[in-house]
Amino acid sequence: MKYKFLIVIFLLSLAGSAGFGQTDEFSEFDENTEQVSKTGNSDNTSDEFENNDEFSDSAGDEFSEFSDEENAISEPVHKTNWNRFNWAIGILFATLIAGIFVRHEKTRKLRPLFLLASVVILGFYRGGPGIISSFQNIVLILLGQYWKWTAGVLFVGVIILTYFYGKVFCGWICYLGAIQEFLYIGKIKVLQTEKAQRIMRIIRYILLSLILIQLIITQTIEWSKIGPFKVIFNLYSPNLTGYILLGILLISSLFIYRPFCKMVCPAGLIFGWVTKIPGASVLGITNSCAGCKICNTSCNINAITRENNISKLDNQECIMCGECMNDCKIKSIQPFRKNETHKGQIVLKGIKELNVK
Repeated sequence: MKYKFLIVIFLLSLAGSAGFGQTDEFSEFDENTEQVSKTGNSDNTSDEFENNDEFSDSAGDEFSEFSDEENAISEPVHKTNWNRFNWAIGILFATLIAGIFVRHEKTRKLRPLFLLASVVILGFYRGGPGIISSFQNIVLILLGQYWKWTAGVLFVGVIILTYFYGKVFCGWICYLGAIQEFLYIGKIKVLQTEKAQRIMRIIRYILLSLILIQLIITQTIEWSKIGPFKVIFNLYSPNLTGYILLGILLISSLFIYRPFCKMVCPAGLIFGWVTKIPGASVLGITNSCAGCKICNTSCNINAITRENNISKLDNQECIMCGECMNDCKIKSIQPFRKNETHKGQIVLKGIKELNVK
């Protein structure tokens, strides 16, 4: 576990270096930079023609018909943010590569490098890929507030890739999950049961509902004002709430594997729904499974739980980290297409079936 502390120290030292700690380009604070205000007459032009007889009051009626057009021009116009779009495409490309790599034993070893790169580049340098802000912008678009389509590219793209490769974005690319993973040092056993997983999922449903209600009522994104990840990567919060949530995140991450992912993240919850769609990529086991329960012990995210000698695999929680595939000596756990035939058994005090949800 020592290497994790070294990585964390290294990452925090980067936060203080020049060029890091930039504002999240996917947050609502960039709306001002995406708007171009055009006015018919600026202050300078008013002064230039203020005393000109040609444009005196006697001539005012001649130009009065254009007043409506000038008012229309003064309305803010949304400009396409191609920088945001380019970053989203880059993140999606990295997710695609990760989806391919997780299917091969040799390339799965590169996952720590992917996580480190996501924390350094997407976290400290860019201020985050903004997957949650991207989700909230999609909601605002659906509510008809505006059509800032570049803000939704990332979220929609990850949904598509999740269908074909599983929640590989969560397990390989997301800087939110990566920083929690580097902080993690040990398990709290009470949170590993199937019942605990259901309770944490219910909490996510409640928080998702609250976010949706807030978006509908206020028509604005409030999350970025208090988000703990914005604080940790920019080393600053505009309010006390941000620091409190940061403290909770840091302490809980030491003893709970990815607590934010398990109990808060609305994007991860929605990506989990994608795995329920027929034909989606999921994990399953072959008939060669010997019932050794190694996959159960190697699954830190607790997508595989075991109670009463029965192991259950829930792909809605699986983040495609590949640890179970790495540890399985007979390679009996593999990615499948949902509804494909993949049947396995666990032999322990009788034959128990591994339920693939």
